[in-house]
Amino acid sequence: MAKTKRLTLFGLIGITMAFFGTVRSVPTLAITGWTQIFYMLIAAVLFALPIALMSAELSTGWPEEGGPQVWVKNALGEKWGFVTSWLLWVQMFFGMVMVASTVGVLFGYVINQPGLSSNNYFIFAVILISYWSVTILNLKFDMVKIAGNWGAVIGVYIPFVILVILGVIYLIKNGIQPNSYLGNFKPSDLIPNFEDLGSLTYLSGIIFIFAGVEISSVHANNIENPKRNYPIAVIASVILLVIFNIVAGLTVSNAVPLGKLELANITQPYMIFCEDLGIPSIFVNIISLMILIGVLVQLSAWVLGPSKSMIKVADEGNLPRFFQKRTEKDIPITFVLIQAIVISLVSFLYVVVPDVNSAFLIITITTTILYCIVYALIAISAIRLRYKMPEIKRPFRLGSKGNGLMWFVSILSLISVVITLIVSLIPPSILDPSQYTGYIIYQVVATIVMIGIALIINKCKKPEWKKEAPTNNQSFSKNATREKDCLE
Repeated sequence: MAKTKRLTLFGLIGITMAFFGTVRSVPTLAITGWTQIFYMLIAAVLFALPIALMSAELSTGWPEEGGPQVWVKNALGEKWGFVTSWLLWVQMFFGMVMVASTVGVLFGYVINQPGLSSNNYFIFAVILISYWSVTILNLKFDMVKIAGNWGAVIGVYIPFVILVILGVIYLIKNGIQPNSYLGNFKPSDLIPNFEDLGSLTYLSGIIFIFAGVEISSVHANNIENPKRNYPIAVIASVILLVIFNIVAGLTVSNAVPLGKLELANITQPYMIFCEDLGIPSIFVNIISLMILIGVLVQLSAWVLGPSKSMIKVADEGNLPRFFQKRTEKDIPITFVLIQAIVISLVSFLYVVVPDVNSAFLIITITTTILYCIVYALIAISAIRLRYKMPEIKRPFRLGSKGNGLMWFVSILSLISVVITLIVSLIPPSILDPSQYTGYIIYQVVATIVMIGIALIINKCKKPEWKKEAPTNNQSFSKNATREKDCLE
């Protein structure tokens, strides 16, 4: 049997960066001005690195498909394993609304109607149309196979590189603009203003850049010398991501006039750069179209991915039989339709909160909160499994002997989660004071409801929910049907 080709150190660095290289997060960084350097370092050191390193040990010790759900299930039992898988699914409801909201903004620039980017009713309508469209397409075609990797190249990597290049050229030409988010620099600007607590909420949005950092850990078993190379790859990837994001964020902070930055509008800095550097405006239309393609491809990939993970959880008996329904193409139809309906309801926030910037940030923070709860469960599980299953071989292990390093990394991760949850509940400074109470109630209720539903379902779980293994006769019948279909 041919040996599986192992990933090189540079190969894993490339894959890890590919997960988090997104141009959509740049405005959230840029709005914090010089403070973004502090925020990015906090997000990287306290959040991304500890979670990535813990996930690497867990994924090499428990390499079976399922990731966080498997780790938490082994450590804390089936109930919390189900809660983990549930939260990773429902966070998508909020995350995909945030991603889909950029479709309307980008489409406005593609058709030379930039004013539509701040029209909340238009954004709401486009979210509904775009998400339901990619859902229907995925029910009919294998969109991931059709799109391949070109969507990420066209819609993410090329626009990100162009943004950095244009931003650096703009900075060299014009210097630091006094009326920008970087103007009138003072050393104290590098540290958050703790008197303005609302500005701390942006840390939650910046941490969201690294949400999903555990995904790259699935490759930990497939890298040459994982004990040495995996931490090098993770640390190098995070450092590079911090550098690229800060360069992009600072150049955008320097170009956009203070108080005018639009969080959901990544096209805004391209327009400023092109106008200043004498680049034809059609370039902005092309870039907008490229990013739009990337966003639609990303939406398409998320339609089926989480659903296919959840239907395995349903088959194990964690959800009623209704959730186990599949189409002839093996698509988990119940999950796909439920997530489309819930995403439609969540997107109504763009009507309730008239300001597009505020709605975008609120939804980003909700997604981050749900992710953080999962990461808290992962950190607790990492420690628990050291004592509960010490005999399990871990090709990558934090610390050669003892559990001291694991305790340190896990506690560091839990501290970052607590900090993120606290700042997430502080109303953002861009909100009207009259909306503060509503904001806190929304975030608390949304979190409690999402966790509560999972706990209630688990409490009501019945033995007959578990999918029965097919009998030999049923397997024979299915194979015969397949052969008949092939012959026809």
